[in-house]
Amino acid sequence: MDNQIKINDFVKLTRSTLKTVLYYHKIGLLQEPKRSSSGYRLYGAEELAQMRMIQHFKKLGLNLKQIKEILGDTKSKSNLTEVLKSLQHELLEEKKNIEIQLSKIDVLLNQETVLLEKASFEPEAFQTITEILGSAQDKNHVQASSELLEQRRNVFGILEDFQWGEDYKENFIAIAEYFKLHPEQYKVALEFGKRLTKLKEMSEEDPEIEILAREGAEFIKSIPFLKEMLCDKSGFGISYENLFNEMAKEVLSPAQMKHKYLIQKYLNYQPSSET
Repeated sequence: MDNQIKINDFVKLTRSTLKTVLYYHKIGLLQEPKRSSSGYRLYGAEELAQMRMIQHFKKLGLNLKQIKEILGDTKSKSNLTEVLKSLQHELLEEKKNIEIQLSKIDVLLNQETVLLEKASFEPEAFQTITEILGSAQDKNHVQASSELLEQRRNVFGILEDFQWGEDYKENFIAIAEYFKLHPEQYKVALEFGKRLTKLKEMSEEDPEIEILAREGAEFIKSIPFLKEMLCDKSGFGISYENLFNEMAKEVLSPAQMKHKYLIQKYLNYQPSSET
């Protein structure tokens, strides 16, 4: 009997709880031990080894069902390998998501203000597009139009945080991929973007707004792929257009809002009707 202990001692020795041990017995994770003549459970080295493996697998992040599958087939190395590879994949995905979350927190902390109403959260679509075009962007342009990029980031945020219409992300990403493969056209678009930075300081009545809108529309129409994506394909339709515009006013100046309206007009773009 020196090599056998009762359940209370087993609980203490394994740093567990009585409730946990009984539950493991109930679900078949921990085999029922032999009993004494008085009916008490008697635990020995075999049960301690089982409990040890259960606790080690739990620390790895395996759930009880996975642990039971492994312990129920101890002779199969492939079973353990498959479960561990699956767990490794899940943990790597979780690690990736945590790194993304930490990156977003860093962005917020590096802003001049982290007041809730002023906080700028990084939209996933904008981040993806930036990564696609990163190698194609001229550093001088990025520095010169950082304010414009920030405004675009904020507009993307409004688009992405609500279900305004059909999913537009794939269309914007496709446009980014197109520009990456056509750097000369992208360079023209960047130069045009520099001119758009002036909109924020313009009066709403400035005739230059209409000139920029017409030229922008003509540039889009001159590239069949852009015209198809922006004018002919679904994915950019916005329901509750007036409500969207009301939110956009928080990040766009009156002149920028007018430019937005005019370029849609010259593209003959018809937004989805409000529902």
